[in-house]
Amino acid sequence: MPRIPFATRDDVVENEKPAYDAFLKQRGGTMNTGPLALLLHMPELALKLEAMRLHIRADPSVSPLLKEIVMLTVAREMDAVYIWYAHAAAARAAGVRGEIIDNIRDRRALTGLTADEQIVVDFTLELLRNRKVGRATFERADARFGKRGTMTLTSLIGSYAMLAYFMNTYELEAPAHPSEPALPL
Repeated sequence: MPRIPFATRDDVVENEKPAYDAFLKQRGGTMNTGPLALLLHMPELALKLEAMRLHIRADPSVSPLLKEIVMLTVAREMDAVYIWYAHAAAARAAGVRGEIIDNIRDRRALTGLTADEQIVVDFTLELLRNRKVGRATFERADARFGKRGTMTLTSLIGSYAMLAYFMNTYELEAPAHPSEPALPL
């Protein structure tokens, strides 16, 4: 149970009820799980964050497979169990090899990565751990993905880090996944 209940329409200030309604319509109904259900306490912010997240996810400068590796790396680094729950199986479906997913989850060394996989893992870890990306890692990412790609990586990491902060602040638990082990904390 999160620290605060999920938002209902009655919880929302009057001038943001249209945004609440629009968000639910966009998502196809009620929200009773996940970080967006928490964010609906501020529905205008939820709409904007979701639009940004979807825009980043759709950008073609970084492949869906690499984006899933980034999201799993953010989940692991930030102990964000709900992001892990939402993306471990999706990463497998996107073609991320099982040993990569398992090694990220269990904090084991990542070996046998492709050059692109290594770049996005290094970029993500440096940004999260050091609050910046070193010159050599940035130059490798820029050479491979270009300016737009490095912006996409940075934005994706920032977007999922923000979701992780919300989930961890409000102690949002993830339901048990039918096929993926939980993220150990």
